[in-house]
Amino acid sequence: MLMHKSVDLLLCSVSSPILYGIYEDQNLKEAFQTQEKTLDALIRLYPLIEQYNIKRIFYARGPGSFTAIKLTHIFLQTLKIVRGIELFCTDSFYFNGNDPIRAFGNQYFHKEKSKIKLQTLLKPLFSSFSLPEVISIDDFGIECEPLYVLPAV
Repeated sequence: MLMHKSVDLLLCSVSSPILYGIYEDQNLKEAFQTQEKTLDALIRLYPLIEQYNIKRIFYARGPGSFTAIKLTHIFLQTLKIVRGIELFCTDSFYFNGNDPIRAFGNQYFHKEKSKIKLQTLLKPLFSSFSLPEVISIDDFGIECEPLYVLPAV
């Protein structure tokens, strides 16, 4: 197997489509997206991790889909333990320019300064997520716990 130099993976799996990219020296090298369910998309990452010699994963820890956040957390924590991959995380607003993120019904997560709140919007808002061209480790933390915001139902 041809081994590439170590690269990073950036993952935004809090809503559809799920976005992920390969970063070399913090610059986007290759971007992917899928409409698959979170579990199916996460499983497809494993061969990519093997192919690219991924040493660090940067990801969105929430808010967003409760199920997607939970599955992503479990999957990535398993990779951390089994493969020794370093994890770095940030909130989902990093991937959408701080636009409101749909919670349920007409309720949206909104970030004011560093506080995330729930707000009602009468008109539906379609926030789109994207991968940055360049990532900075300073934008991410190592306390990678899920950011649910709302209590589990």
